[in-house]
Amino acid sequence: MNAPSVPYDANEFTGKRTLVTGGSKGIGEAVVNRLRRGGATVLATARTIPAGGIPEQFIQADGSTRAGALHIIQTTIDRLGGLDILINSVGGSSAPGGGVLALTDEIWQQEFELNLFSAVRLDRGFLPAMLKQRSGVIIHVSSIQRTLPLFEATLATRPPKPRSPITAKDSPRKSVRTAFA
Repeated sequence: MNAPSVPYDANEFTGKRTLVTGGSKGIGEAVVNRLRRGGATVLATARTIPAGGIPEQFIQADGSTRAGALHIIQTTIDRLGGLDILINSVGGSSAPGGGVLALTDEIWQQEFELNLFSAVRLDRGFLPAMLKQRSGVIIHVSSIQRTLPLFEATLATRPPKPRSPITAKDSPRKSVRTAFA
């Protein structure tokens, strides 16, 4: 990943102990890189340590499970001695298309474990110490809209719109409406 041309203070996060969940790719990886450029000590979680990754900079765990969350909390405390910044960016969706009626209870539970409970468990694990030290930051980043358009995610919530006379071939951009009309 190339460093951005936006100016930054290389000491902005010096002395800050930071954990970024889902830090091996996407938004999480970008956050990890920015915090490191700013001087933070950063651990990132990943189900699998990426090729070429430095193992000491990662905690290999599945944050969507109770056992994974406990491992993340304990390993962070062991390695950093505490935490100043927690950024929960793990998340996503593997739900099949078809809307709400296509989703079983098991799929709903998997989605909640990954996108909600993973963050809740870490918040509960780190917040008491942050309150005791009278400082700390917790940030939640969440989106399953990484591939756009995600048509079926909004299908049931939108009323039908009248068809535009402009078609996808007439417009430089494809909208959901014209792409599927």
